[in-house]
Amino acid sequence: MTDVFISADSLITPFGIGSDLAFEKIKSGETAVKKCSNPKISQNDFYASLIEEKEEWFDGLNLNETFTRLEKLIVLCLRDLISTQNIQPDGRTLFVLSSTKGNISVLENPNLNFPNERALLTSLTKKIEDYFELEKAIQIVSNACISGSLAIEYARRLLQSEKYDDAIVIGADEVSRFILSGFESFQAVSSSICRPFDRDRAGINLGEAIAAVYLTKIPQGNPIRILGSGTYNDANHISGPSRTGEGLFRSIRKAMENSDINIDYISAHGTATLYNDEMESIAFQRSGLLNIPTNSLKGYFGHTLGASGLLETILGIKSLKQNTLIRSLGFENQGTTHPVNIIRKTEEKEMKTFLKTASGFGGSNIATVFELV
Repeated sequence: MTDVFISADSLITPFGIGSDLAFEKIKSGETAVKKCSNPKISQNDFYASLIEEKEEWFDGLNLNETFTRLEKLIVLCLRDLISTQNIQPDGRTLFVLSSTKGNISVLENPNLNFPNERALLTSLTKKIEDYFELEKAIQIVSNACISGSLAIEYARRLLQSEKYDDAIVIGADEVSRFILSGFESFQAVSSSICRPFDRDRAGINLGEAIAAVYLTKIPQGNPIRILGSGTYNDANHISGPSRTGEGLFRSIRKAMENSDINIDYISAHGTATLYNDEMESIAFQRSGLLNIPTNSLKGYFGHTLGASGLLETILGIKSLKQNTLIRSLGFENQGTTHPVNIIRKTEEKEMKTFLKTASGFGGSNIATVFELV
């Protein structure tokens, strides 16, 4: 089967532009999550990680008022990746967008002067297609919170055919009134910086990010090989994860079945909700992975929904390349039935592989193994 590599990335977070910047910030222990006051999103203060874009970011991009905020950030992220890597996209370049809600915020604010149709994901992708004059339509992956990781696997499988030579996968979501109120209705939002896997965890923080990766069949630069992936839906509940971790356990087993290697590090989903973290601990126990150093990055960026799988994959790759385990921010006391080996301090460790896991509403799960070439 054809090998597929992640050869480059582009990232926009509340820290600014670039994955190197984001990694250095979390390496130093800094979080982008803070107390926010934004009446467009909530009448009450809330903890989140929000991008505060600067006008100079968009200089020379020729973006007018017909572009939404999210679309402008997507264009900026893609332009950065394409220009810095000198990518020449053509009809054999696959584009995939991962997003859970896209432009849903246009429905919340009539003053934005966008028709309701602009909330459709196909409307968003058409805007991006026209801007970059793409020859083929952008493929859309929108499957709850596994969307980012699933989009990478979707692109990998298509690259293993003869139809495409390379692929760009981008994940993008922004915090809106709809999203925040939805999680609040589940009583799943933390009133402080979230604490994944901790005994006193009380829910999620939301976050914003735009993240993109460049996939190739020929290794370029200092690439990462995608060794295997598995995705299973346990159909447990519309919002609650499986109590037995069945879907994630099967996903991990599938991802590792063709990989005769040891896992050096796990980048967990780790939302800091009671049931998600417990479910992951059960899946890790069933997979024999409880001793593997594990973290969640949600304490640094919040839950960035459709971008989270891409964001956390990019930063997991940085961990491999810099031989650095990042502390799981907010963890103090073991809080799951099965004791996960949570990383308590940032430290150096020589590594070659990592496992990325993600789970989402509707019982969706995915696990992917990456290897430093």
